Amino acid sequence: MSLLGKLTDPLFAGAARARQRDFLEAAMAGAALAAVADAPVSLAERHTLDQILDSVDMLRAVEVHVAVAVFDGYVDAIKDAPAGARAKALAAVAALSGDAVLAPLLLRIATALARADGALTGPVQEEVTAIAAALGLPPPAPDGGPFLDSQPEGEAPVTIVLGNEKGGTGKSTTAMHLAVALLKQGHRVASLDLDGRQGTLSRYVAHRAAFAERSGDRLPMPRHKCIADSNARDRDEALACDRDNLRHAFTETADCHFRVIDTPGSRSCLSHLAHAHADVLITPLNDSFLDVDVLARIDCDRREVQGPSPYSEMVWAQNDQRVGAGRPPIDWVVMRNRLAHIDARNSREMRGLLDQLAKRLRFRLVQGFGERVVFRELFHRGLTLFDLPEEGAAPRAPASHLHARQEVHALVHTLGIAALGLGQQAMRAKS
Repeated sequence: MSLLGKLTDPLFAGAARARQRDFLEAAMAGAALAAVADAPVSLAERHTLDQILDSVDMLRAVEVHVAVAVFDGYVDAIKDAPAGARAKALAAVAALSGDAVLAPLLLRIATALARADGALTGPVQEEVTAIAAALGLPPPAPDGGPFLDSQPEGEAPVTIVLGNEKGGTGKSTTAMHLAVALLKQGHRVASLDLDGRQGTLSRYVAHRAAFAERSGDRLPMPRHKCIADSNARDRDEALACDRDNLRHAFTETADCHFRVIDTPGSRSCLSHLAHAHADVLITPLNDSFLDVDVLARIDCDRREVQGPSPYSEMVWAQNDQRVGAGRPPIDWVVMRNRLAHIDARNSREMRGLLDQLAKRLRFRLVQGFGERVVFRELFHRGLTLFDLPEEGAAPRAPASHLHARQEVHALVHTLGIAALGLGQQAMRAKS
């Protein structure tokens, strides 16, 4: 008896449920083929499989560990004997060919696993196409990357993405300060808030508009748009909706010199799409060992790196899409934020660990902002440190404000924002 039979016969007693057992085997075979098409099974793919097992009615009758064991059995077999095991897995898939209900569902499951790490391209697309052929169905259209070819090279705005799948790291504050810094340099700037539920950057921009109206000050304003994640239950439908919404926002801001994009502090399709468009990706990180796990799995006792995090793997996947589409790789910048004002041992150890990670994960490490009350105070007025009086002006700004502004100026200089702006001179000449 096969492994599947040993595991599931007690659960599927009777001929009436044989169809469910066939579907379980076919679904896990298709999922395994899609998951190992380009690399070892990632954490994102494991997470997607868990969601499928929890949401597909035909699979809920089986204990999760049983379904995972079947999936792992196919994965291991394909690794050990690719040709024979792949043919066996495709045969299990083909057993559902012609089933008008289960065949399309199986293809959606395989496609969901294939898309867990990014767009449906390359070897992954080829494997999904083979699964579709075994089912007698047309394959899903290749993603071709998230519309990376939507604008002529050299004319698209420089896209700066603030990304971190943890909240409370200063993404929105940094996004607003960078947008105003670019506006003050004379650039046209679009600000995109992809966290439609929380909407921190959107509220920041709204506070700024309200302050300008009350005070009569002429504050430079970015062209702002807020986009919420699709609430479609079908993953493919939601992904297509998110891609269309982001494409529409990009089209409407095509004449800007810069786009500054704030992403949610959680995993989302919109965030993944935005990362693939990032010319510069800035990941603010609180200066604490509690927060560094967004980049990698760390043995905190030994201060050793055990492996990349799901977020780092996602950044690599989106970077691969850019390179595959002929774009320059993402300039990934990790920004140490909320720094203490004293030279503590913990801070020095953090610096040493992040220096190691910078080499392994291929990012630039820069110093961000200190832990200052002024950033919280400015938010409710919609202001940034660039809007406060310059040194020597009247009324005189507090020393803490001046020091904070020096930090922001240093960040802008380190990021090379001015150099990026040079590439937009031709655009301004046309306008």
